[in-house]
Amino acid sequence: MFGFGTKKPAPAADRSKLVGLDLTASRARGVALAVGRTRPLLLDDPEEDLLLMIDLGKRTTTVGRSGYANCRRSPHLVCSNFLPQLGHARQWQAGRHSLSPEEALKRSFDELREPVTAETEAAGLVLPVYLTATQAKATTRIAKECRLPIRGTTTAPLALAAHRAVWVLDPTAAPPKDSRRPDWVVPIRQNSVGPAAIVVVDADEFALHATVVGIEPGEVKLLGHAVWPKLSFKLWKDRLLDAISDRCVRVCRRDPRDSADAEQALYERLDESLDRVRLGQPVSLTVRSEHWYQDLIHRPDEFDAFCSPLAKSAADGLGEMLRTADLGVPPRAVWLTDSAARLPGLAVAVHRSVPEQTQVLALSANAVADAVAALVPRWLRDELPRGHLDALIPLDEIPASKSNAVQPRPALPRG
Repeated sequence: MFGFGTKKPAPAADRSKLVGLDLTASRARGVALAVGRTRPLLLDDPEEDLLLMIDLGKRTTTVGRSGYANCRRSPHLVCSNFLPQLGHARQWQAGRHSLSPEEALKRSFDELREPVTAETEAAGLVLPVYLTATQAKATTRIAKECRLPIRGTTTAPLALAAHRAVWVLDPTAAPPKDSRRPDWVVPIRQNSVGPAAIVVVDADEFALHATVVGIEPGEVKLLGHAVWPKLSFKLWKDRLLDAISDRCVRVCRRDPRDSADAEQALYERLDESLDRVRLGQPVSLTVRSEHWYQDLIHRPDEFDAFCSPLAKSAADGLGEMLRTADLGVPPRAVWLTDSAARLPGLAVAVHRSVPEQTQVLALSANAVADAVAALVPRWLRDELPRGHLDALIPLDEIPASKSNAVQPRPALPRG
């Protein structure tokens, strides 16, 4: 009579949101879109990113932070950088575990299923521009096998250009609600209105890569791209780890690379250090082993100096790509993804290498996921093909510019 022992039913999950997933060789990142606003998903609770590293040293394989926490201590027990190797005869083996690139991707998508399906029945997926058509098709097939509700796929540069085309073609259009973020401001000069070429630069474990996208009133299309595996995010971090270790040797005659635990701890501190350097703040690192420790302080310009050869190679490669693209006029802007903008010295090197009228802007961490989430309604309405969009995305009609008012120029990334 009093309901003793009865359990109140849990409220039904709200799955009305739309989800955008940004997949690179390094990690998966997602946002949920509802009522015109997005929020990041916790894909590896409590972390937003699911790192695409699989720990093979335990009884069961573990995707995410566990693999990252072992990648320098026991690299032979970690499966990583498998996305660009889809279709290749590669195998990661450790003890009872054996993974092909396809099996590793399936294991990663299994981890994504719960946080994604808890939010939505419709998601869009962004893939790196360097994947072949066969690899993109394999990725989509594996996602469906893992019961991810993917409604369409595209590349990051095209998604970004389609999402921001209105602010490139019509600088007087009302900015979005989060326009306080500098990456949303597209500064336009008096003579810089209308169709334009935009360069998108991204970086992950596999490579640094750049794409030229043409933005016109009716469509955004791929004009050219280049991929530099020898400038991958991993190699920038390797360069920093070696430079910091060399300084430690000069200061106290101890090398953290002699200790697997010390090297792993130092490697994990690099992500936080890159964020501080990007803000122009000094970095304090404590290098520690079982029997000794050393405090090291680095200025942001020292991180830039450590990576200057890589930054110069990247700027030279970008310049060569633009010459090959034969655009006729310089690109309107260079957009650095959050990953690319974190690379020490890259933003400054790119700014120095492009023409004066070309803006260099840094995007937010969720920019790519936000962009593909905005495309999901168009896939649901069958306005976009369900196949992988890697060459062109048609645009909704964009109203003519009402004026040529000059907008304020945002500050460059640090430097």
